Amino acid sequence: MSVKKTAIFLLSFLIIVLPLAALAVEENAGQSVYVGAEEIVQGNFLKVGNTIDIKGAINGDVIAVGNTINISGPVAGDVIAAAKTVKITGPVYGSIRVLANTIEIDNEVSRNIWAVGNTILIGKEARIGWDVYATASRVDLGGKVLGHVFGGAANFKISGEVAKSAELTVDTGGQLILESTAKVSGDLTYRAASEKQLVLEPGAQVSGQTIKKAIYSKPLNQPFAKQHFGLALLFFKMISFFGLLLVGLVLIAFMPKAILEASAEMPRQPAALIVYGIIFTIVVPVLALLSALTVIGLPLAFILIPLYLIFWYLSKVIAGFALGGFLIERFSASRRARGSLVWPLVIGLIVFLIITSLPFIGWLVKLILIFWAIGALMKVSKEIIRDLR
Repeated sequence: MSVKKTAIFLLSFLIIVLPLAALAVEENAGQSVYVGAEEIVQGNFLKVGNTIDIKGAINGDVIAVGNTINISGPVAGDVIAAAKTVKITGPVYGSIRVLANTIEIDNEVSRNIWAVGNTILIGKEARIGWDVYATASRVDLGGKVLGHVFGGAANFKISGEVAKSAELTVDTGGQLILESTAKVSGDLTYRAASEKQLVLEPGAQVSGQTIKKAIYSKPLNQPFAKQHFGLALLFFKMISFFGLLLVGLVLIAFMPKAILEASAEMPRQPAALIVYGIIFTIVVPVLALLSALTVIGLPLAFILIPLYLIFWYLSKVIAGFALGGFLIERFSASRRARGSLVWPLVIGLIVFLIITSLPFIGWLVKLILIFWAIGALMKVSKEIIRDLR
C-alpha cells in the first residue's frame, strides 16, 4: 500500500475510530457486558468493559472498548471496536472498523472492513460486500471479498477470493502467499524487496496482471525524511490527538465543572484573557529560572516548571473543548450532542489540530488559542482557590 493510501487509511482511523473511546465513556463502564441470544437491543450499543459478549441482535451500531470483545449476534449497523481481542462471527450489515491485537472475522459484512492489529484472520465463511483495508504483522484472508483488498503485513496470505484487484505490501523478509484455493479476479499489485517474496501455489489464480513495485515509490537516493515526512507528521498528529483526548476524558470524569467554567469564560473577555495568558507564559519561566539560581528557591522552581507545563498542555484541551462547544451550539440540532461533554471534546480537538496545522497561519492561531485558554484557566483557578478558602 502506497504512502498516500496509508495516510488516508490512518486518517480515517483518526476521524472515525479514535472517538469511539470518548463515545463509550457516556455509558457506565463495567467489568463485563453480556447480551443474551434472545435479547434485541434497539438503537446504538455503546459500552466499555473488560469482556463484552454480544450474542443477541443489535439494531444499530456497536461501539465498544474492552479487553475481549465477542460478537456472534447480528448487527444492523457498523461495528467500531478497540480491544486486545475482537472476534466477530455474526453478520454485520454495515462496516467493521477495528483496532486490536488479534482480530477474527468470519461472517457476512455488507460493506467495508478497516482493521489494524497484530494478527488479522478473515475466515472462510466471511463474505465482504465492499473493500478490505488491513494492516498487521500477519493477515490471513479467506472467504470472498466482492471489492478490492488493500493491505500491508510482514506476512500476507490469501486463500479466498478477491472479486476485484489487490494492492499489498510485505515487509523485507516476509511473504505474500496465494494458496491453491486463492483467486484474484483483477490485478495483483505487490510491493516487496524481492520477487521471491511472492509465492503462488499450484492452482492459485490471478486473472489480471501481476505487478511488482519497489517498497518505496520514490527513488531511494532521495532523503528518507523527505519521502516520509507527510506520513510521520500524520502519525504524530494521531499521537497528539490520543494524548489530548485522554486528558480531556479524565477532566470530564473528575473535574467537569472546571472544564465547563474555563471554556465558558473564554468568550466573555477574550482580549483580557489572551493578555493574561501571554503574561503567564513569559513570567512563570523567568520566575522559575531566577528561583533556581538560589538553594532556597529551588523548591519553588520545581513547583513552577511542572505547573507551567501542565497549564500549557491543559490549555489545548480547554481550547478544543471550547471550539467544539461553539460549533455544536451553532450548527447541531441534536439535543444529545448539545447536552454531552464528550462530543464537544472530540469535535473540538479534531478542529483544533486541523486549524493549527494550516500553513503560514497555523502557528499563530495555535498561540492565540493557547494564550486565551491559559488566561481562562488562571481565572477559574483563582475562583476555585477562593472558594476553597
